[in-house]
Amino acid sequence: MSKRGQSSSMSYKDKANLHFVEQEEPAFIKAMKSKMGYKEPAKLEDKFDEEAGPADFDDDETDLMRMKEEDRPQVVVLNEETDLTKEEMVKELDAKKKVEEDKLIAEGKITFKKPVKRTTDGDSVDEEAEKKKKKSTPTPTVKKGLLSFGDDDEEEEDDC
Repeated sequence: MSKRGQSSSMSYKDKANLHFVEQEEPAFIKAMKSKMGYKEPAKLEDKFDEEAGPADFDDDETDLMRMKEEDRPQVVVLNEETDLTKEEMVKELDAKKKVEEDKLIAEGKITFKKPVKRTTDGDSVDEEAEKKKKKSTPTPTVKKGLLSFGDDDEEEEDDC
């Protein structure tokens, strides 16, 4: 017979001395994964790798591209020959944004944009909007069969 607890549990020292040794995958498993297109999940070490992060994109041009137009700094032209006007700056930022979007599309990353509303004639759009509002607001129907305390008050006032 075995001693009680000795075979089934380990002491603290035995548990502290256990270590995991990760071995390389066998070649046939690597081949199967490559055929299937399997990608390894993210590991803890991947989070600490040096990548192009926000600190790398901390230049004024990218900040200006990402800002709303009303939040951008005011443009003052002191020397018309060398300084950019506001229109020229907007054109340059749009061109750089277009190049950046094309680069992302070439890499295969999907970018979503807010759809632009189509407008044909101002009058027809207003009329259509009014029709939609009228259709969307249902008219309240009064059901006589339900209990209503407001109707009794009106009848009592009429009797007086």
